[in-house]
Amino acid sequence: MELAAELNKRGHQNRLVALGPALGGGHEEGLVPLADTEGVGFRDVLTRVRLLRRLLAEEPADVVLAHGGWAAQIAALTVRRKGPLLVWQRILGFPPEVWTPVRRLWWRAIAARFDIAVALTDDLESELRRLGFDKPVWIIPNSRQPERFQALDRRALTARLRDELGVPPGQHLIGFVGHLVRQKRPERTLEVLALLREMDCPSHLVIVGDGPLRVALEREVVTRDLDGFVTFLGHRPDVELVLGGVDLALLTSEAEGIPGVAIEALMSGCPLVAFRVGGVDEVVVDGVTGVLIEGDDPAEMAEAIMSLLADGELLTTMSDEGRRRSRHFGASAAASIYEARLSAALAAR
Repeated sequence: MELAAELNKRGHQNRLVALGPALGGGHEEGLVPLADTEGVGFRDVLTRVRLLRRLLAEEPADVVLAHGGWAAQIAALTVRRKGPLLVWQRILGFPPEVWTPVRRLWWRAIAARFDIAVALTDDLESELRRLGFDKPVWIIPNSRQPERFQALDRRALTARLRDELGVPPGQHLIGFVGHLVRQKRPERTLEVLALLREMDCPSHLVIVGDGPLRVALEREVVTRDLDGFVTFLGHRPDVELVLGGVDLALLTSEAEGIPGVAIEALMSGCPLVAFRVGGVDEVVVDGVTGVLIEGDDPAEMAEAIMSLLADGELLTTMSDEGRRRSRHFGASAAASIYEARLSAALAAR
């Protein structure tokens, strides 16, 4: 959405649509879904192909950019040959089952329909090459518009968040921002919190986001006897106010490209403690703007968090350095790259 907004500022016209509703059935403001169902069956695919084809007939486009794998499949089945320039924006690596013979053939056929691919990292490009994709792949990092992060007063936001949650000054505030889906492994945050409390590190976990795992997570909070130490805030359009108010944030995913939440944390001056997956290390500099954990052991993450929380001076230094380095991930710079490369690709057709 921010890329489209930046390109619109440059005089281009972008129409952004979702293939279905947001997690939990809601709608993101400014993003209208093509269909009202979340299904991924054969009929659901055909419905979306038909709706997208109708939309492109009503509003002809020079470029169709498919964000993610689900969108890539629908776009590949929708856009006719010699139609708009077809671009696949890859944001996550393939799960292992993609490399089984039948699925590999399917994804090879999908990839072959695209004229260009955009990958957040070199690893995502390598996967495409493994599928036999021999067309251009542009490496363009993830980005965010920085304006809403620039004037954040972390001290004031911390006081505001503590007041909102009813958390006393003696407890550390730890944040998690992300969809509550398996890829993000949000249950690991509860394991980390439980370990911190066992180590006499009083902490309160703030979970921002929604998704199919929320009910199970709420049950686990009760099972682990963490009532009163976890707050679920659901979806928040003002995530910068939460990241600006917590002492640090966690990223516990099992797979990532270059996660937008890592960039948002950087721009908020919020140190991030993360497992080293995907392109996280392209945003978080270990020991400088956060801490990166090898492997996926919650106990190691808890130890790193406890050490970091005990060093207020280091937290402040990381916060300042994160804000300074975040300028490399501004949406304006990314939009300039997209504009130049897409214009050149269209001119060369």
